[in-house]
Amino acid sequence: MQDVEGIEEVQRQAWNMADIGIVPNFETRAVADAGFVFIAIMDDKVVGFIYGYHHFPDVHYSHMMAVLPDYQGMDIGYQLKQYHRQRAIDSEYPVNFIQWTVDPLLPNNAYLNFAKLGGYCDTYKVNYYGDPSSDGVEIYAGVPTDRFKLTWSIKSERVKRRMDNYKQDRISIDQLVDRAPCLNSIKDHQFQGSTTPQGSHFSVEVPADYQYIRRNKLPIAIDWRMKFREICLQALDDDIIVYDYHSIVDRNSRRNFYEFVRRDQVSDL
Repeated sequence: MQDVEGIEEVQRQAWNMADIGIVPNFETRAVADAGFVFIAIMDDKVVGFIYGYHHFPDVHYSHMMAVLPDYQGMDIGYQLKQYHRQRAIDSEYPVNFIQWTVDPLLPNNAYLNFAKLGGYCDTYKVNYYGDPSSDGVEIYAGVPTDRFKLTWSIKSERVKRRMDNYKQDRISIDQLVDRAPCLNSIKDHQFQGSTTPQGSHFSVEVPADYQYIRRNKLPIAIDWRMKFREICLQALDDDIIVYDYHSIVDRNSRRNFYEFVRRDQVSDL
């Protein structure tokens, strides 16, 4: 129960969450038996956790993952995901997929989920959580809570390759736009270009600093949400999935791209 109480504090700090929104201790303790709860401990305290459920026949649904702000950037989230994958593979039940939702415009999340882990997305959830400030979550206030529903095919060749060395699939901007022409550009933090998918293999540049934009230029942050939503809904309706994410340093600045491709053109999912 001491560890469970530590999970409360991670929720409170990671999401700037009021007590009304925090998953209570008795529920977390019960889910640890009926679903799964994994924790990371450093400096004699809980610094991160994963919390979720079995979704039979062969899916784990990971509802929450968070790391204390002071411990972010230390690969703790990545190690938690690695641990979860191994536990799922070793499960007495045949678990083939782990799924979770993620804000598509947060770059750190995107790089972990797509580039490092090898996840993909074929489902886009519009305003999934509504206004989370009603639950005391302030970090998303003012912007629709659109989410990718991400699938991690934990036994696939793609994921095995990323687990061995995710950097082997990293490419340059020139290589990316050669195989997946970019629909847009960014100027003064704003989206410039088309929101209509072109062909069956393309890329979309997204901000490297979306939380800064949300805090300081809210109308631009909302515009980004709406335009990216439009692209994704059109693409996914045509069976074009969000396949990868590329974060590339170009002329001393970081540029981030999602890569979209028709599902039947890839064989490693």
